[in-house]
Amino acid sequence: MATWKLSNYYKKSAYERQFWRKDDKVIIREEGYRWGTFYVECDERPLTDEELINEDGYELGYIDDDVCWEMEDMMDGCFADTEAGRNCTEEDLEEFNEAWDENYFEGVEELGWSNDDTEFWFHGPLELTNEDTGEVFNGEKIKETMPEKVVAESKPLNPTAAWPFGDETVEYVEVDPTTWPSPNGNFVETAKWPFETNTKEEE
Repeated sequence: MATWKLSNYYKKSAYERQFWRKDDKVIIREEGYRWGTFYVECDERPLTDEELINEDGYELGYIDDDVCWEMEDMMDGCFADTEAGRNCTEEDLEEFNEAWDENYFEGVEELGWSNDDTEFWFHGPLELTNEDTGEVFNGEKIKETMPEKVVAESKPLNPTAAWPFGDETVEYVEVDPTTWPSPNGNFVETAKWPFETNTKEEE
C-alpha cells in the first residue's frame, strides 16, 4: 500500500470552512492558507487527471467508504471571512466576529456557538506525490499537455439539402405569392393568398 501526498500547486488556494451553529442559526467562517498538505494510504493512485486539474474545487474528504484524506498541515493563513448562514442576523454576525477577534474559538464558544463541521478545500491545480516511489503528478502540467478541444464549426443551412433526409434533393422554383399552395404541392384546391378574412360577426 502506497502513501500519497496531496497539496495545492498555487499558493493561497487552500481553504478551511468552519460551520458554527447556535440553536437554529448558522455562521460560516472561511480561512484561506497559502499551502496545505494532506496524506492518504491506498494501493492505486487516488486522483484522476481531471481531478488533479481541479477546475471546480476539490474537497479533502473521503475517497471511498474506507479511505479518507488526513491533514498534515495548513500553513500561512492569509485571509479570513465570515458570512451569515441560516437564520443568522447581522447582529449575530457582528457579535461573533468581535468574540473571535478577542479570543478565537473560546470567545465564540462562550456565546453558545459550536463548531459542528469543518471542510477543507483545494482550488486550482493539485500536486500528487507517491511518497514511496517519488513519482509526481501535477495538474497544471497535465492540463498543458492535453490536446485542445476541437469545436465543430457551425455550418450554414444548405437550401438544396434533401428533405426528408435522404438521397432526393428538393428542387426550388419561383412561386406566385398570390396563390397557395405552391406548384410543388399535391393539393387539389388552390386557395387565394392571403386568405380571405371573414368579417361577419358571429351571432
